[in-house]
Amino acid sequence: MDDFERLIKGTALRRLLMPLALILIVATLGAGAPAASMAEPGDKAGAPGTRDLSFQSIRTDSPRDTLESFLRTSGELSDAILQYRSKKSVELAQHIAVLSGQVVALIDMSAVPSASRRERGAETAMVLLDVFGRIEPPVLEEVPDVKAIANDEGPVVWHVPNTLIKIAPIEEGPRKGEFLFGADTVRAAPRFFRGIEDRPLTPRMPFDTWTDMSRQITGPLIPAWLVQAVPKPLMSTWLDTPAWKVLLMISVYAVALLLAILLHRLLRRIEPADRLNRLLLRMVMPIAVLAAVTWPILTISRNLNLSGSAAYIDEFTQTILIYVAWAWLSWLFVRAVFEAVIRSPQISDESYDANMLRLVSSILGVIGIILILGVGGHELGLPVMSILAGFGIGGLAVALAIRPTLENLIGGFTLYFDKPVRVGDFCTFGGQTGTIEKIGIRSTQIRAMDRTLISVPNAQFADMQLVNWARCDQMLINEVIGVRYETTPDQLRFVLAKIREMLHSHPRIDPHTVRVRFAGYGDSSLNIDLRVYARTREWNDFFAIREDVFLRIYDIVTGAGTSFAFPSRTLYLGRDDGLDESARHTAEQHVREWRRSGRLPFPRFSEKQQEALEGGLDYPPRGSYEAGGEHLEAASGSERLSKEVDESDDKRDKQTPT
Repeated sequence: MDDFERLIKGTALRRLLMPLALILIVATLGAGAPAASMAEPGDKAGAPGTRDLSFQSIRTDSPRDTLESFLRTSGELSDAILQYRSKKSVELAQHIAVLSGQVVALIDMSAVPSASRRERGAETAMVLLDVFGRIEPPVLEEVPDVKAIANDEGPVVWHVPNTLIKIAPIEEGPRKGEFLFGADTVRAAPRFFRGIEDRPLTPRMPFDTWTDMSRQITGPLIPAWLVQAVPKPLMSTWLDTPAWKVLLMISVYAVALLLAILLHRLLRRIEPADRLNRLLLRMVMPIAVLAAVTWPILTISRNLNLSGSAAYIDEFTQTILIYVAWAWLSWLFVRAVFEAVIRSPQISDESYDANMLRLVSSILGVIGIILILGVGGHELGLPVMSILAGFGIGGLAVALAIRPTLENLIGGFTLYFDKPVRVGDFCTFGGQTGTIEKIGIRSTQIRAMDRTLISVPNAQFADMQLVNWARCDQMLINEVIGVRYETTPDQLRFVLAKIREMLHSHPRIDPHTVRVRFAGYGDSSLNIDLRVYARTREWNDFFAIREDVFLRIYDIVTGAGTSFAFPSRTLYLGRDDGLDESARHTAEQHVREWRRSGRLPFPRFSEKQQEALEGGLDYPPRGSYEAGGEHLEAASGSERLSKEVDESDDKRDKQTPT
């Protein structure tokens, strides 16, 4: 079983589908061939006693031509059926099928649904044989011919004398201008026959009616011994067909249904995880349905020669199965084509493009289903055009009913073409934050920070203010730092300068965005506004950089002899140790030296100083496992700056006279 599953799930799946598709094509083409629905296995046509199986073409140029063609063809058909009853053969059955088709071609079947034209036409042909076998034969010379029609010497519509049957010209369509038995013949002929069925057939036949006799005939695949072995109670009529035929056809459908269930369970058991192979494997089921309906079921049905209501039910069922299977197959095929496109290296399987392509495939698949089922409904005689016209009348109500769905669908397309977010992007929307997981036909699904799944309708999501964190090129560090009011102005200048120095030296901070300013006086602090951009696009990396910056600021503030302000009103009853006077004098001395040397870094560092400071700090910090040994021998930018200041002061002191 494992080997078989690997065979199905691998590339051999396509090899499995190829022969199935070939079988379907052959079966479909074979279904269009003339069906020998009235034959059984028997002697060949060349056996003694058989007749010539040649055909004469029918003519429909005038009522006389049509009637003459009908009388000639129906006579040949009755002779062929009588010969088939006495000595059956496949060739003779095919000959009967062709003659039946010629008789049906003389009847206007435009009012009959396409799916039931074959059965209804054959039944009408038998009724016409019964009618013309019981009435006075028409005189052909009295029927209008082409010359009479051209000279307007006779009626265009000719009624068969003493009947409800008429021959009329076709006014439109591909057979325009031909004279056929009128479209109402399908209904009028059986009604008229019921009034004269007590009359004997002329010439006399070994059966009462052609209609009843045709219901007992079977095709080549039904052996004679089976018909002879049928119990007499089963020869009674069910649904205008012998009961044994109805039971046998029900058994065929039951076996087909059982095999379909077994095939479905097998396919579900070996269903692969890959989307494309899964869709290809699912196509086996509709292909199998099409092959079964167009080949074995259709063949058995025609060889059983169902008639009346049973034939209509059978044709109705087959038509439904065929068009539903085609709709099912088209749905899977369209999705498989788009999945094949998604498997290209340029498209990620869970990307926004992949989800949008799947959305488009679903829409096209639904359109294909509607079109195919519409054609099938037309074949069954449903008023498809009237239904479509009714959509125009109820269009407003339908539009109002599906307005939210259409809005969400359009919103999905807006998200696709505008692309404010993609699948996998981390974004903020409507006061919430999360990662986009899926953009579907109706809604967008976002995985929130607490791992819950949020579903937002596309129409609402497209109208929201979306902050896409995945699209930022740098990430902002914006903080307000408050130091104590005891801090002297020079201490504050020292803190500001050192923070700027540190930020300009930091390799993961953009030096062109550094802004560190004394921002104002708070309730309990002197406020320093810090606003810089970190060179990263990844959140975890951003938090690490920000943490490092804040720790370095802590060292600078405490190293300057000041401290952070307490945003509270706590009353401390105790002796205050005061500030570090030594550190204060040192900080003030540095500022005095900067001022004396003309290197006071206010309002900003000079370009030369910024260039000297850039990238001077060790980051990751010295001692970190990420730092390695590359920072162990490098001096920091602050140390180099302090050394340059000291050397400059010493040199100036030596040059200055005592």
